Amino acid sequence: MNDGFFGKLLRGTLPLLVWAAHFAFCYGLAAAQCTPAMLRAGGPDRVLPGIATAVALALCAWLLWRERGILHRAQDAALLDWAAALGALLALVGIAWTGMPLLLVSGCA
Repeated sequence: MNDGFFGKLLRGTLPLLVWAAHFAFCYGLAAAQCTPAMLRAGGPDRVLPGIATAVALALCAWLLWRERGILHRAQDAALLDWAAALGALLALVGIAWTGMPLLLVSGCA
């Protein structure tokens, strides 16, 4: 691959950026729905964070699958290849870990 610096940087950090965007969106939404002005009786809405979690998981799983293919084909995998694959795996676990409390919360207490 003849990527430039920013292409390689994005390839290595994209899964972690997806994780950060998921975290900021879901927890920001939950915090906004628990403010006194927008207080919901049953707690924060679970549908939108659930959809965001599913989309983020699917995106990171696809990135991990793509990197797995690159590692499988390359005889001498570079550090960037391994970093992108392990970053995607870390982001996949991180999204599942940080998305679980959002789906289990029962109210704004």
